[in-house]
This record gives sequence, C-alpha cells and structure tokens, in this order.
Amino acid sequence: MIDDDLLELQIPPEAEFVGTARLFLAAAGRHFELSEESVADAKVAVSEVCAGAIESPRQPEHLKIAIRPGLEALEVEVVPVGTGIEADPPPPVPDTGAASFEHIMREPLVHALFPDAAYEPAEHSLRLSLPWELPEEPQEP
Repeated sequence: MIDDDLLELQIPPEAEFVGTARLFLAAAGRHFELSEESVADAKVAVSEVCAGAIESPRQPEHLKIAIRPGLEALEVEVVPVGTGIEADPPPPVPDTGAASFEHIMREPLVHALFPDAAYEPAEHSLRLSLPWELPEEPQEP
C-alpha cells in the first residue's frame, strides 16, 4: 500500500450526500479497473452504512469514506467522525422498539454482499475489500 494512493471523501451526515459517496466509489472503481458488479455491491454496502449513521440519534459531524489500494484488494472504509467524548453526554434516546425494515435488514444485507466485511452497526463503521479481478484470458478457438 502506498499512502499517496489514498483517496478520501468527507460528507455531511445528510441523505442528499450519500449519492456523492456512491459517485466517489464509482470513480474509484473505474480508476482501479474493478468490475461494475463489485463496485455496485460496494455502493450498496456503503450507502447502507451511511444511512445508519444519518438515522442515528447521535449523528456524526461528518462521514469519512477512505479508499486505498492494497496488494490483493481495494480497501474501502467508512468511519463517522465526531467531536469525541463529551463532558456531559446527552441522555439516552428511548427505544421505541419499532425498528424499520431497512434498519433490521442493514446488517444482513452488508454481510450478504461482503461476508468478510468488518461492519460495526453500533458505530456505523465499515471496512471491506474489493479483490482485484484478473482479466480473463481470451480462449483460443
């Protein structure tokens, strides 16, 4: 991994900026010549994690999406960034017990797309790898 190859995007925790994160992943996928299917799966996973952070009662200041090429894969990371530990934390948000369908399906969806992903739903963070695909050799007739 070369630090000069790090691509990073920071977006506000607002739904209208999730599309920007998806465009960022699409551009990185084209740049690093990943399959469209692999990039499409990553866009879904990253969108779900961003949505979870946006819906959280303690929204982060912004969301950081980092992409770095590794030896065997393109590493993608989503991390919510906040002010850190507060002296007087806010009171706990009451649990209504009525989680949305999207909320319930978020974790299984991310793991269905990327079984080896490190997804922390409580922290709204994600680390996943998009393996480099070797181009198919043309078959001789």
